This record gives sequence, structure tokens and C-alpha cells, in this order.
Amino acid sequence: MTEGVVQKIDHERSRITIQHGEIINLGMPPMTMVFLVRNDALLQKVQPGDAVKFTAIDEGGKLIVTDLQSTR
Repeated sequence: MTEGVVQKIDHERSRITIQHGEIINLGMPPMTMVFLVRNDALLQKVQPGDAVKFTAIDEGGKLIVTDLQSTR
């Protein structure tokens, strides 16, 4: 899992903006970016400013969060 901080949540579009560390499985350096969320229920567990651990995958060029846990 990758560590990050939630910057913004868009419930209507099932998207979350996370400032994150390196995502090793995607070969991605630390940055802030928007991810799709596979299950909108994951967004109910966090709010902007929360420290989180998450798993993201690349599905046909779309980066999708499949697991999201608050570390507060």
C-alpha cells in the first residue's frame, strides 16, 4: 500500500485527489493526482486532510483506487 494525504473528494464522480508517495506497482514517483474509486463506499471512510494508505491499479489507462484506509 502507498501512503498519502487526501486533498479532495468528488462523490458525484467517484474520484479522490491524493498527494502520495511513490506507487511502486505503477512505477509512479511521488505527486498529487486524481484517482477513480472502484467502490464509492471507500470515500465515506475519509475526508480531506486525512492521512491514508491505499492501493491503486492501472486498468486500461485509468488509475483506480481499489483499497483505501485512514491512518488517523
